[in-house]
Amino acid sequence: MNLSNTGPMHSSICTLLTAKGRSAVAVIGVRGVKAMDAIRSGFTAATKRPIQINEIRYGSWHGGARGPESAGESVVVLMRGDQQVEIHCHGGTAAMERILSDLQQAGITRVTPDEWARSRGEPLLHQEARQTLSHCLSGRTAAIAMDQLRGALSNWASCSRDAFLSDAEDQRIDVFHRDVDRMITHGQVTARLTQPFRVALIGRPNVGKSSLINAIVGYDRSIITPLAGTTRDVLHAETVIEGIPIRLSDTAGIHAAAEAIEKEGVSRALAEAKQADLVLTVETHDCPPVTEIDPSIPTLSVLNKRDLIAGSVSCSRIQTVATTGEGVEELIAAIAEKLGDGFPPAGTAVPINQRQWNCLRLLQQAETSTAILDGLARLIHGDREDASNSASHAVFENSDTKVRGKKASEVP
Repeated sequence: MNLSNTGPMHSSICTLLTAKGRSAVAVIGVRGVKAMDAIRSGFTAATKRPIQINEIRYGSWHGGARGPESAGESVVVLMRGDQQVEIHCHGGTAAMERILSDLQQAGITRVTPDEWARSRGEPLLHQEARQTLSHCLSGRTAAIAMDQLRGALSNWASCSRDAFLSDAEDQRIDVFHRDVDRMITHGQVTARLTQPFRVALIGRPNVGKSSLINAIVGYDRSIITPLAGTTRDVLHAETVIEGIPIRLSDTAGIHAAAEAIEKEGVSRALAEAKQADLVLTVETHDCPPVTEIDPSIPTLSVLNKRDLIAGSVSCSRIQTVATTGEGVEELIAAIAEKLGDGFPPAGTAVPINQRQWNCLRLLQQAETSTAILDGLARLIHGDREDASNSASHAVFENSDTKVRGKKASEVP
């Protein structure tokens, strides 16, 4: 649906303004000439006083159904304007979908959050920030998206454009490129705010990888037994460490497998390591370290089952006893430090999706003020294709650009 030129006087639309998924409260937006009629037909306020702009009303949503069999859903209605209303309801999927369905029955067109934002004439960078914010997995990543919603990237782009319109000296181009380089570096983190970091535990059989996973997440996600080779496939557990969303991967032990199923497990473990943002190489006093890991992949070395070693051990590895929790806090802190290195300071202008990343890559290569102004215009306004494909994905495709030793297409 193309709503780029549609305003409240030309269409009546509704959408879910809060993120998808279960929550305590969800917010549904309704806007257009039919908005108030739809509210009057579906909502009964607890008081008979007329709803005023910027006032809330508690009541029940019955969707037009009447009678004792039509028990209403408790909601709060907020009138944002003459033709714009918010419905605050229970965050369960069934409650949200019922209200949205009732609104559609009342002649309101359901649209996506992106289409809603475009119909308001909201700037593209703000649209993208709002969309990313609704899909962030932690408060720390949401804060980065919120900085962009408050104008960090758009203000930088606008100020840079104004500066080049008034002064195009070579020195300014050098300063501009340093800004762009910094943002691209941060982009390794910020362009993937809606995805967890991948941390794979790799080691020989029976070194305690599954026990470490359970100790880190705080519950028994992986099956643990005294027998080597219990884990055959890759198992995942998601958690948040110091505001960083993380997906931990428990893998099969690396060894010279004889059976086909064991060989497949080893193959999947090594493939998981190649895709990881960080590999925890787990070993014990009597098991040799894994040597099959690509040296370009960031790693942390963990010596598990420390309690089986008599006396003190002096080494650079993080020493743990997964079954008792000894050393696990130190390991968690090390993971957070390793992954959090690329997080930008508060208020920093950064890219938060692939489109913005691509625009910055073009700006990095721009050598004239004219090319820079063209690139900034593309970043700020996009084009028709950008506006309809500005989803907050962090998959970089069709690029051979190197970023910290990785191609841009390899940056997760």
